[in-house]
Amino acid sequence: RLVTPARALDPEYWRALCPELHVDDEAFTDSVRAMSDVGSGGFAQDVRLRIIEQGFVKIPREKLRWRTTNHRVLASAAMRLMQHGWNPTWLLAYDEAWAVANEISQFVFETTGNKLNHDALLWHVGINDRSPTAFSPHRDRQPDDAHRTFREDGTAMYATAWVPLTDATPQNSCLFFVPAPIDPGYVDGDDDGDDNDGSSEDDERVEDVFSVDEPVVSQKPERKRNRQKETDPLRVALPDKQAFQRVACVPAEAGSAILFTHRVIHWGSAPPPPHPPSFGEPAEPRVCVSFGFADEAYEPAYLRRGDGSRNDARFPRLRERVALVAAQMISYHERFPCDAKTLGVFHALVTTVNPGNDDSRGEPQRKQAAFFLCPEYKRKVLREYVRAVAEIGAARGGKSDGDGDGDGD
Repeated sequence: RLVTPARALDPEYWRALCPELHVDDEAFTDSVRAMSDVGSGGFAQDVRLRIIEQGFVKIPREKLRWRTTNHRVLASAAMRLMQHGWNPTWLLAYDEAWAVANEISQFVFETTGNKLNHDALLWHVGINDRSPTAFSPHRDRQPDDAHRTFREDGTAMYATAWVPLTDATPQNSCLFFVPAPIDPGYVDGDDDGDDNDGSSEDDERVEDVFSVDEPVVSQKPERKRNRQKETDPLRVALPDKQAFQRVACVPAEAGSAILFTHRVIHWGSAPPPPHPPSFGEPAEPRVCVSFGFADEAYEPAYLRRGDGSRNDARFPRLRERVALVAAQMISYHERFPCDAKTLGVFHALVTTVNPGNDDSRGEPQRKQAAFFLCPEYKRKVLREYVRAVAEIGAARGGKSDGDGDGDGD
């Protein structure tokens, strides 16, 4: 059954779903420490240079000194949330999910110069998924002035830390990258030439870079297709068969990390079809968490304090986490579709201070999303909400209410 906004804000609800994890537990959060000495011996500098040169780097598990994080426990909890109808990103309701960011943030800052900006998601890719969440080829950001999003020393002003909670392999889905040296648009920018990713025209985030040659109703369809071939970033970077040999397949064991910039073309492979029982046990699902890190001058942190300053709290409170995840579900509604009722719950969690609690006049206590979210991100989320409502209404023949159970039970 559909979870109410008030229930989603109840820590006891989340504790009951995953009793092995913590919610707003100060004793636990106080015990979390950043990794120490990870970058010693020149390792951090080598990682920094590799990211500058290639656009990405994989950090083996043995190089990372996790103190608190138990990746397998988090993966199991994410899958349990899915069994209760939640997108795995709702694992961010728990302290342990934020402990991942807390442990690795200092190392990411040392190697990229960027701080946590709260663009966080979790992924589950398995052979039984009805709608696998692995993204097709894309850049994480597509600014008009791409070259200005790099500093003079070559470091990018946005980077992602992608941490697998289970082993990510070619058998269950792993990341693929087009290395920066063979990508002409990596620094200089390009025209993604594709509106099929669901992004609004002024949105820079998660841009699909591969245009499919669809039927074109015009006098010169071949000319249209040729233009697409000339401008598609993926086709420009991979113009011939030899270029495809440069594509990097990056398996990553649980507890490792892949750091990559906002401009590198990458994607997650789709899960393979089920194999015959005689082949043995199927590969486990690929479960991972990603956190965005940015220079405040390029992209402000999503979570803000009451005075509008960035929220540098090591562990956001549950109310802030719930608002953020609800906003992410709206923002990525094309990737993580839901029905209208669930979408309404997400909207309430983003825009209502105390959902379910009325004031003396019987009116809900409301405050704009800026209470927790930065203005730029708030505008993006509310724009996407309007688009999502319109799309759901169109799919239902103009009806605005959904009849599905929605997220959560």
